[in-house]
Amino acid sequence: MPYREVLNRLLQSKIILGCFILTPNGDIWWHIGNFPQSGNKPLDGYYLISEWVTYPQATEVAGVNYISFVNSYPDYWILTSANDIGYLILQRAPNKYLFLCYLDEDQNPLAIQKEIESMALLFR
Repeated sequence: MPYREVLNRLLQSKIILGCFILTPNGDIWWHIGNFPQSGNKPLDGYYLISEWVTYPQATEVAGVNYISFVNSYPDYWILTSANDIGYLILQRAPNKYLFLCYLDEDQNPLAIQKEIESMALLFR
């Protein structure tokens, strides 16, 4: 699976710190790495996808508050943490699966989104 080469490079170089792959309906298909979580609240992929469609100004993911930074539905969504703990990037693959990646606040989310998009294009 060629996308894994890109994913491993992004993880090993600490460009991204964690990644979930979600099915088109929001179920967790696979995950690796770390994600911010508050109050032991799990990631609700269905809720996240349903929020994305409504273009909210802010949302909660796994108990952590995020502000919508760039919403380019249905392709990608960049969220920034309200507490300066990093960014989330939700990127749709051609087969409608979604990559949800976490990166710390020192990264440039607009540049990293392009790398995640390249990875998602390889996911079949």
